[in-house]
Amino acid sequence: MITTFFVQARVCARLETGPLGSYLDTLITTLQTQGYAKNSIRQFLHNADAFTRWLVQQKLALADVNEAILNRYIATLRRPNSSRISGRLPKLSLGLKQVLEVLRQHGLVPPQLAPAPITEAEQWLHNFDHHLECVLGFSPGTRRNYLRYARRLIDSRFGPATPNWTTLSAQDVTDFVRQEADKLKPSTCRQPVGAVKAVLRFLAISGLVPAGLKGAVPPIREWQQASLPAHLSADELARVLTASEEQTVTAHRDRAILLLLAHLGLRAGEVINLRLDDIDWSNGCLLIRAGKTHRERNLPLPADVGHSLVTYLKDERPRSSERSLFLRARPPFGPLQSSVSITLIVQHFLKRAGVWAPRRGAHLLRHTAATRMVCKGTAFKQIADILGHQSLHSTATYAKLDLESLARVAMPWPGGAQ
Repeated sequence: MITTFFVQARVCARLETGPLGSYLDTLITTLQTQGYAKNSIRQFLHNADAFTRWLVQQKLALADVNEAILNRYIATLRRPNSSRISGRLPKLSLGLKQVLEVLRQHGLVPPQLAPAPITEAEQWLHNFDHHLECVLGFSPGTRRNYLRYARRLIDSRFGPATPNWTTLSAQDVTDFVRQEADKLKPSTCRQPVGAVKAVLRFLAISGLVPAGLKGAVPPIREWQQASLPAHLSADELARVLTASEEQTVTAHRDRAILLLLAHLGLRAGEVINLRLDDIDWSNGCLLIRAGKTHRERNLPLPADVGHSLVTYLKDERPRSSERSLFLRARPPFGPLQSSVSITLIVQHFLKRAGVWAPRRGAHLLRHTAATRMVCKGTAFKQIADILGHQSLHSTATYAKLDLESLARVAMPWPGGAQ
C-alpha cells in the first residue's frame, strides 16, 4: 500500500524499516477513511517517520508517547523568533496529532492520561464558568471573554499562589480595571468593566467579598451614540460581491457566505452554525438557531441568497455526512472551525475589491445590511427582528446613518449653512 503514495523505492524502504513500518498499512487505511487527501497522507507519513526516529534517539518507545512528549518534539522543530511569533506550527509537525490519535485508536499508543488535578484557581474558574452558563445564561463567547479577565485578575493579584479573595481590596479592583482598559480601544474598553463586575457579584454571592466591592469598578465614560457604525456604501458592497465571483475552489461557498452577511445581517457565529436542515426551501425561510440572544428566529430567504446556496450545494459542497451547511474545501471535509474563518473570507474579498474600512471583520457586512434597511425606511422593530436584537436601543444606532432623513429635520446652523 505504501507504494501508492511513494514512487522511489528507497523512500518506501526507509519508511518500512522505520519504527512505524509494521503499522503503516493501518495508519494509511484509517487516514484514507477519514477523507485526507493523498498529498496530506504523504506528508503525515514523512512527519510520523521523523517523529518516531526521534523517539528512538531519545530512547523512548511508542508506549511512552503522549501529548507532552509530542509537544517536546515539536519544540525542537521551531526556529528561533519565527514560528513562535507567527503562531504557525513547523511543517514537520503537521499531522502528528492526527497520527497520534490513529495509533491510540488501534491500541498502539497508550490512552491519553487523565488530566492532572486542577488547582484551586482552576476549580474556582470552573465554578465561575458554571455560574455564567447555568445561572446567568451567557453565551459561550461572553463566558470565554469573562473567564479571560477573571484569570488575568487572579494572575495580577495572587500570581501562582492560591487565591485568597478575602484580601481583594477596592484599590486592587480599580487598578486592574484601569490597567486592562488602557490596553483597549475606546469602543472595547468597557469589556473589563462588565467582566470584573460579574466576578465580584459571584464572589459576593459566595460570601468571599462584600457586596459593595463592585462599586470600586471605575466607570468608563462614553457618550451614547457618539460613534458611527462602520459600514460599506452601495458601491463598495457591489465591488466586494463582484470580487466574490472569481473562479476558485470555494467561490460558491464564499459568495453564499457574503450574501448571508450582507443581505440578512447574520453574525459570523450564526453562519458557522447553519445546518442543512435549517433551510426551508418550500417556504423560502432560513432558521437562525439560538445563539448570542438565546432566541431562534425565522428569516425570509432572498432569491439571490437562495440561488447562491443552491449553486454551492449542487456544484461545490463536498460529499459528506456532515450536516453543517458550510464545509472546509480540503479533506477531511468537516465544518468551518470558528467565526474567524468567516472573518478571513470577508477580509480576503475586501482586499481583493480594494475596499478599505476601519473595521474589516464579518460584522462590517452586518452593519451594512442594517444601514441599508434603515435608509430604505424599514421599521426599527422589523430591523430588530431580522438582526436578532433584544432591544430597539441596539437598532437605533443605525438611524444616524440615514443622512437623507436627518437632513430634513436638521436645525439651521447659526450664521448660515456650513
